[in-house]
Amino acid sequence: MNQKPLNLIVFFVLVVLFVACGPAEEPAKEDHESHEVVPMTVEGRLDNIHDELKMVKAEMTKDGSYDCCVQPGCDWCVLHEGECECHDNLTAGKEVCPGCGLAWHNGKGVVQGVEASQVKWNIVHEHGAGEHEKDSHSEDEQKEGSHKH
Repeated sequence: MNQKPLNLIVFFVLVVLFVACGPAEEPAKEDHESHEVVPMTVEGRLDNIHDELKMVKAEMTKDGSYDCCVQPGCDWCVLHEGECECHDNLTAGKEVCPGCGLAWHNGKGVVQGVEASQVKWNIVHEHGAGEHEKDSHSEDEQKEGSHKH
């Protein structure tokens, strides 16, 4: 047999194998730019915080640890104290938190039989901190400018 046709066949087979097997394709590179997290706007982040806070207050209302005296319920106690006893405090003649105090001042109070002028509150407030009467003032006293900073 002639060496030339054999060489040609071997060459042809090698070319076919090379083309068929060819260099391995590189795995598709992840486009890192398309997977980057785009930072949220401040407004978007605040919306998320507001939504989460509403869900937390709803859960706390169900378990009895959130009982606000204004509508919509304020955020002060949840954020500063992890509970809200303002409704009970108000009906017992005790001080409510600053958020509730301001809401009552703005006509958002929801406790029957209570007038805004009767609501005791102070800008500095903690539930369970002892006597709420210390440095507390009725809304009328606060309007007169006698409150402490």
